[in-house]
Amino acid sequence: MDYYWILIVVLFLVPAFSGTNTWAPFQSKQVKEICQNMSKSERQTAIKRGALCGALLGIVPGAIGLILGAIIFRSALIGVIACLILFPLIALIFYKIWLPHVIESNQEQLASTEWAKSQGIRAEEIKLYSWQK
Repeated sequence: MDYYWILIVVLFLVPAFSGTNTWAPFQSKQVKEICQNMSKSERQTAIKRGALCGALLGIVPGAIGLILGAIIFRSALIGVIACLILFPLIALIFYKIWLPHVIESNQEQLASTEWAKSQGIRAEEIKLYSWQK
């Protein structure tokens, strides 16, 4: 019946509690090095932060589309389609307003690790992505 929820729960819980995966696409060499030297608790904190950001970007717009679609359009599918059409506008708002705060917060979290402190790495020096100079 609704067995797809089991897969969704597994996909969220396994990375959050496994404590081994801090890989991200386009991750810079500096971030990889910091992540390789993280303690177990620092690694779990980083994974949980990543899972929360991913959930916010994926679940919130989908839930809004389902709920508003069911209320306004009497069809959850039309609500999800409306969200997909509005997604570029929402993405632009996230890019201009929310993303700079997330990047700064991630830099501070990486700089607060014991290894980064011992290396004298400051938050503003950390380049999160491989294309940053």
